[in-house]
Amino acid sequence: MRKAQRIVLGSAMAALSAVLLTLSAPPYDVWWLVWIGFVPMAVAQRRILPLAWSRVAPVIGVGGFVAGCFGGVFPESAAWYMRFLPLLIAATILISGRAPSREAGPSDSLSPLRIAVGWVGFELLRSLIPVLGTWGFVGYAMYRQPWFNQPVSVFGMYGLDLLILLVNYSLALLVIAALDRRYPSGDLATLPVRLALRWCAAAIVAVALWSSASLMMRPHGGTKVRIAALAPGRRPFELGATPEARDRAMLGILTEQTRQAALQGAKVIVWPEGALKVDPQLVYPSELSSLAREAGAYLFVGYGVVTDRGRRNEVLTVAPDGAFLGSYGKNHPVTFLGETSISRGTYPTYQTPIGVLAAMICYDMDFTDTARELDHRRKAVAETRQDAASMRVVLRGVSRVRRRG
Repeated sequence: MRKAQRIVLGSAMAALSAVLLTLSAPPYDVWWLVWIGFVPMAVAQRRILPLAWSRVAPVIGVGGFVAGCFGGVFPESAAWYMRFLPLLIAATILISGRAPSREAGPSDSLSPLRIAVGWVGFELLRSLIPVLGTWGFVGYAMYRQPWFNQPVSVFGMYGLDLLILLVNYSLALLVIAALDRRYPSGDLATLPVRLALRWCAAAIVAVALWSSASLMMRPHGGTKVRIAALAPGRRPFELGATPEARDRAMLGILTEQTRQAALQGAKVIVWPEGALKVDPQLVYPSELSSLAREAGAYLFVGYGVVTDRGRRNEVLTVAPDGAFLGSYGKNHPVTFLGETSISRGTYPTYQTPIGVLAAMICYDMDFTDTARELDHRRKAVAETRQDAASMRVVLRGVSRVRRRG
């Protein structure tokens, strides 16, 4: 095959990976494609493209996937600081990538475990960078598969991503071995089919163990709860000439949406971040209490209040009986955009008949510490209740002994 043909074919295969990975993620949700999405790109990089062009494959595949996640290379819907992210990632891969060596053996540069660990290590590092966070983790494609996701509570998203990459590159290894057997090349060391089959067998065992653990860990007989996330469809500045008028209009829109969500059976109804510009506990207490009672649902009402010390970016939880349970302050404000959250650092959880409830706000989801801390508080609540129940059993037993005595 001529060099030009190899470049065209390899680029097309890398683009196919970008399409497969994009389709695996929201809003398309063809989740199973994430398990094979990297295969065309890997084969193109390792065997199809000329050595000098090999770095083009991840640039197209990964860069195209990121562009797919954000709606294009320069997505209009993204914040200004995110619009150049696909190009930034593509440029980073192009600069830092390394072409396969002619002397590389099958056990080093093509090791699925080595590649998977490297990918997850990069994910770990970029998750510490505020601008990058955890956007585009490949495991997010599995978010609608609770039957498979339970081990994430032990190994985290990094464990799931490691498994997905291990499967992808084990399959890629098998394809490469088959190509080497049919079309021997003097450029790179031939990959034995037996080695590729061993990696595939290891990947199958890993998936089987993960699946079995997930099925055993999956809760049974729990309560199913319908949750509604509201979107007003209007920006505050479009709703009135004064802050008071805009708040009143927003309150009216979200109140009506809350009623509609309740009619559809929602028991937890979440309002947008900063929906109101005042503290609703002080300005709209009767309206929200009445609305929660009418809806028969837990309301999570987002609001942002500007003070002399900074912004209170919070969410208020209102119970179905109209009681105000408490407020949570955003733990991860977008500091590089000048955002503040002066009430950050508290993690309230609420024991309810439908389970322990808690809140996070927007950017909190791009870091793992907030969720871990809330889960820690949830477990503490459960343990406290268990200890209290055990104590009641002991006291009843002591009381019976005394009566018999």
